[in-house]
Amino acid sequence: MRLYEYEGKELFRKHGIATPTGILAKTESAVREAAVQIGREVVVKAQVLAGGRGKAGGIRTARNPEEAAAIARELLDSEIQGLNVSRLLIEEKLDIAGELYLGITVDDSKAAIAAMVSAEGGIEIEELARKHPEKIASRLIDPFHGLRTYQAIDLLLQAGAKGEHLVSASNMLSRLYDVFSHYDARFAEINPLVVTGEGAMVAADARLEIDDHSLFRHPELRDLRIEHIENQWERAGVKAGVNYVDLEGSIAVMANGAGLTMAVMDMIKHDGASPACFVDTGGGLSPERMKNAVSLLLKKAQADPRIKVLLIMIRMMMSPPDAVAEGLMAAVNEVPERVPVIAVMRGRAPYENRARELLSNSGIRVHSSIEDGIKEAIAASRGQG
Repeated sequence: MRLYEYEGKELFRKHGIATPTGILAKTESAVREAAVQIGREVVVKAQVLAGGRGKAGGIRTARNPEEAAAIARELLDSEIQGLNVSRLLIEEKLDIAGELYLGITVDDSKAAIAAMVSAEGGIEIEELARKHPEKIASRLIDPFHGLRTYQAIDLLLQAGAKGEHLVSASNMLSRLYDVFSHYDARFAEINPLVVTGEGAMVAADARLEIDDHSLFRHPELRDLRIEHIENQWERAGVKAGVNYVDLEGSIAVMANGAGLTMAVMDMIKHDGASPACFVDTGGGLSPERMKNAVSLLLKKAQADPRIKVLLIMIRMMMSPPDAVAEGLMAAVNEVPERVPVIAVMRGRAPYENRARELLSNSGIRVHSSIEDGIKEAIAASRGQG
């Protein structure tokens, strides 16, 4: 889960990392009021979950509240890298005397945590690494000991940093590591860390991505993950407790297992048709989770005329047939069917027979062969069913 800049800065401040005075605004009038409240030149920053905002015109300076409002008129409801701009961060313009780059990330190639420092802040780290890798100093961090002060200072020295701010910058790097480790992040980055004319160090930007698998340890962040999903159906999938990915085909696909779902989708594509979505319920299905998943598909089919059929593939190894059938029928009874529902039930003979028995009068077409189920689903998607 990647956080917006303003969200990342809020967590930074909790760990002693200074950030500019800033106010979040969602309307032109709120932007004008924020600029008045700050009382000096401001920077208007589009809040989108993408890099390269500056190059795309998403970060601009305003000398007064009227200029800030004019910029807001241009940015709000515009798109940056395909993402809608619905909120702006209004911050005081900093007196920049110098810039550094500080970052902590997971180095997948080494299965380790790495700290990175560059004396050239304000430049995209990917671009700097490609053109001038020698300007980036890095080292692996032992998570049992954390980032030691001498290690942080050594990194800054390797990157070419020097002078009276060396210790302050090393403290900032240590605090950034604290944020990284406390929130189980994939990466944490300050780019740039600004040295002001008065000698203060301020995080002018914040990039922070939390590992989704750790969110159970951070309940205060779980709701943010849902808010950050722009697609309404994918957001509904998270709320329903299933993995949903929206696609553009005509066959809505659901199965109990990511690998199984992908295999069904591959077979559909191989036979010349296209999936409308990917829904993985996971194993050990309960009636409630089965109902939630099927209800989501039925609602999606009602809203999307491209969907012509629902194909549900259930492997009954960890999922009992009674729970599967109960949840499936509850969903069909609750949400009217606009399209046919085809189910493939596989498993041990007693489980398979029990599922067929429970669904015999439901109107749902049940197959034991995945090939037969896909064949009928494709025919239905082409108006041949």
